[in-house]
Amino acid sequence: IDFEDGYGIRPDAEEDGHAVSVAQEVAGGLEAGTLPPFIGIRIKPLSNELQARSLRTLDLFVTTLVRVAGRRLPANFVVTIPKLMGPGHVSAVARACASLERALKLRPGAIALELMIETPQSILAADGSCPLRALVAAGAGRVRGAHFGTYDYTALCGITASSQHMRH
Repeated sequence: IDFEDGYGIRPDAEEDGHAVSVAQEVAGGLEAGTLPPFIGIRIKPLSNELQARSLRTLDLFVTTLVRVAGRRLPANFVVTIPKLMGPGHVSAVARACASLERALKLRPGAIALELMIETPQSILAADGSCPLRALVAAGAGRVRGAHFGTYDYTALCGITASSQHMRH
């Protein structure tokens, strides 16, 4: 479920409504046994501009889903964090997930994370080190995978759209 690039920027009331209605649909799919084997939500980036919006969508979606679905999440549910710039982005989402789990009486660690590696900073830190281990560690045991975002990554490396492809 994409609330990031594929969804775009919408007025807050519209995104709030979509987060709630999509969660209700997922709860219906969970009840009917019609969900795919893996399901999750990709939130907006944790940039200064979008962090509050991103975490609000996460809260509305998970809270609605758990309440409508009888205090449970789908099997293999995951939150995908896009355009990571550093461990602080991962730890912010991990803290939000822990808070949701407490509030909704879910088991600790019930909400898993996946990382979207889409920025050069997520591969090579300013000091020349590779921050991938720090990104995973910032997830406090929640990170179950990482994905390479070829197109955003190559765009940030100065490769134009006409030259971008998965072989990068």
